[in-house]
Amino acid sequence: MEPDAFAGRREESAAPSPGTGLWERAREVIDERAARPATSDPATPHAAQAPRRTGEQPHPMESMRDGHPALRELLGGELFDAFAAAYLKAVPPPRASTPARLGERFAAHLEEHRPDRVLPAGRREPWIDLVIDLVRYERLFAEVHDGPGTEEEPPGAWPAEPPERVRAAPGVRLLRARAHVHRYHSAVRRGGRAAVPPPVPVRLVVFRRDYRVVTASPPPAAFVLLEVLLAGSPLDAASARAGMDAAAAGRQVRRWVAQRWIAPIPAGASGAPPVIRGSSADSRAD
Repeated sequence: MEPDAFAGRREESAAPSPGTGLWERAREVIDERAARPATSDPATPHAAQAPRRTGEQPHPMESMRDGHPALRELLGGELFDAFAAAYLKAVPPPRASTPARLGERFAAHLEEHRPDRVLPAGRREPWIDLVIDLVRYERLFAEVHDGPGTEEEPPGAWPAEPPERVRAAPGVRLLRARAHVHRYHSAVRRGGRAAVPPPVPVRLVVFRRDYRVVTASPPPAAFVLLEVLLAGSPLDAASARAGMDAAAAGRQVRRWVAQRWIAPIPAGASGAPPVIRGSSADSRAD
């Protein structure tokens, strides 16, 4: 991609804030990486870690590195450590925190301290969006990878009628991102030097199949239908919001039940898991 693909609005940056120097260094590093070709060779060899004794907790910085390999590749080890150290200082983990939960607020912390945060969403820097959405995806990937799934359940069947209300099946998440962060993450995990993704919005369903994390990109209307359903709306309201006729929406929902992306909520029950997005509420992908 062109080296200046993320450079369109730099003259409109907001007033400096704490940590702006780190963001400027990040911009320079991302521009440099965007200018170089992708390869199949490892870009950043990771040293083998010594085994831990049973019950031994890793150092918080070590946990941050383990949980964000793609961001570490994008920024480089030294700059990633600086961002992670600033986060750990600002949001110290509680004593009862587990390594898996250490980075829960990392994306929110970056969003709160981005140097262009006072600008409208449409005028913010795409390369900063990339950094934040990559963190969101890595967190989501870890949740799906380490959490419960549907592998032990019997194969799904097409229901005779679509359910009125649904919930997400175990191990299913939704993500709106402002770049194809899933592809970058996958390339890094395969050990290659990944190309920096351009600022092209994407809608993702992240789920597990045979104990592997995979993604799918439904058409825009179908994604909105699924998103609104998982936010707790009934089928008729969700289909209207997605601009789909009732028959098409019903077929889609029945298919998702069979795919084990969603499960019916029995009549009289309440509660649906919130949609997990990869972008702020005012930055829509459709």
